[in-house]
Amino acid sequence: MDIIVTPPAEHLEFDAVQLDSHPQNESRLFPDGEVYVQVESVDDIDSALVVHSGQPHPNRGLAYLSGLLELLTEHDVLLTLCFTYVPYGMQDESFYPGTLNYARTLLKQVTQYPVRQVYAVDPHFSHRDWVASFPVTHLHAFPLVQERVNEDLDDFVVVGPDLGAVDRFGIPGFEKTRSGAYEVELEGELDVEGRNVLVFDDLIETGGTMVAAYDRLTRQGADTVVAAAVHGVLDDGIQRVRDTYDGLYLTNSIASDAANVSIEPLVRTALE
Repeated sequence: MDIIVTPPAEHLEFDAVQLDSHPQNESRLFPDGEVYVQVESVDDIDSALVVHSGQPHPNRGLAYLSGLLELLTEHDVLLTLCFTYVPYGMQDESFYPGTLNYARTLLKQVTQYPVRQVYAVDPHFSHRDWVASFPVTHLHAFPLVQERVNEDLDDFVVVGPDLGAVDRFGIPGFEKTRSGAYEVELEGELDVEGRNVLVFDDLIETGGTMVAAYDRLTRQGADTVVAAAVHGVLDDGIQRVRDTYDGLYLTNSIASDAANVSIEPLVRTALE
């Protein structure tokens, strides 16, 4: 099985096929913003694992992905798909009247192609009941993160910043009330006095929840407090967490200079 990476996933260290550039302008993006999709070697590919990261530029990335899936389908390539980060994954229910569960819609769209299996690294919607209707296998990055943290920190307790982490990972967390992107209030008590603490969550966006968790944990007597996340979505949020915590562990599911945990071994399990 060949590995084919979309442009947002080219930072991952795979021996992989990449999309070709346009022969005239040596680019995969036209001046008007449209994407160009070509795999010159497509006739030599029988089966492929397509690896896609949903950030940065989620809409442009989906244009590359849908074009690539269409191209491979036209050439009868057997398809497996792996999202290192699922775009629109936080829109995983209809939160307000007249809104769309976009995460579910995205899975509907990609599984209309002859994709045998979809793998997703810790998607935000992993705890939703509707996911069971799709051929999705969740890949969990926490063991890789924990192995990396063990190199630097002894005898630590793992907590989540909020109840979302309780649902997704089964770890204790605080109750959260959000009044804005950066305005977050947490409630509850965790047994962390005198302990080293790892605060683990699926993603960092604005960093507001992670910063609020640090403040509350230190007030409750925690000793060293480090952060870990699978997906670093926004650079400003990542930097905010780095400036607050005693350390940050972040996977490279999304390209980031702050990433220090490699998920390539996890993605390779989709080849087995």
